[in-house]
Amino acid sequence: MQTKKTAKSLREMPSCLLPLCHQLRVSGKIAKCHYARRLSEDYSDRRPKTGSTNTKGTTMPRKWDLAALKEHIRINEPNKAWLLSTVDSVSHSLLIYQYHKCLARDAFASYQAEHDPDGIKMFTGAMMMGADDEFENAKLASEANLIAAINITRNAFDIFAQIVNALALPQPFCIEHCNISKVRDGLPQSPLKNEITRVTKLPWFRYLSGFSNTIKHRQLVSHQPSQRPQDATGEYQGGGAEVAAFEYRGKTFKSYWVQEVLVGTVEIHNEMLTLGISLNEWCLRSDQ
Repeated sequence: MQTKKTAKSLREMPSCLLPLCHQLRVSGKIAKCHYARRLSEDYSDRRPKTGSTNTKGTTMPRKWDLAALKEHIRINEPNKAWLLSTVDSVSHSLLIYQYHKCLARDAFASYQAEHDPDGIKMFTGAMMMGADDEFENAKLASEANLIAAINITRNAFDIFAQIVNALALPQPFCIEHCNISKVRDGLPQSPLKNEITRVTKLPWFRYLSGFSNTIKHRQLVSHQPSQRPQDATGEYQGGGAEVAAFEYRGKTFKSYWVQEVLVGTVEIHNEMLTLGISLNEWCLRSDQ
């Protein structure tokens, strides 16, 4: 029988992770749920692609087959078995990312227009100057989880770089000096190099890199609760938080609402799929 403590923990779990929790226990034992298994085995590339179609004629999403990549390592690179845990680290980072993304997204849920249509609760929380615990907790949850979502997204690319470094570079960098930029520049001309070059030039990749490096080496980027009107009509859209503009390496990045930044993290996380697929294709060619 499920205990009250377990039931309470499920109620408090972010909704995006509930599919994971509902299958955690089977006959009192921890079970490997379908959601966690799916995350560890493949990512689905949901962007429109030309290629395979289903019986209805619609394009099927491509997948990054992590199991195939690990099999390639076992068979063709047995002296690099340590890479298997690195592949697992890339896939597990998605689960960590989803957790923090959900918490950041929902931090100000009770201050959205559907619950606070006139913004009175949001205004009152701000005017209390730290005395409103619910408001202060929402501020902290929004900032802390946005930072975590950005960092795990950006860090995943440098973990991925370790795999590319070991499998595809003619002269690999030592682990301590390996990152996505160095690996990109060290790769011979190939579709894999082209894809990494494309992704690292994307505006949101540059934003996440600039943000992550700024808070790591310089200072936190200001994160302020604010009420959001619709640009065109001025209609109240609810309360939330705004990330201030910042400068990194001579480039100024404008301010965004937290929800906008989270959309950017989703875009860049999905780009990992393309890079993973490109890496698998490179491995397949090297096997032939």
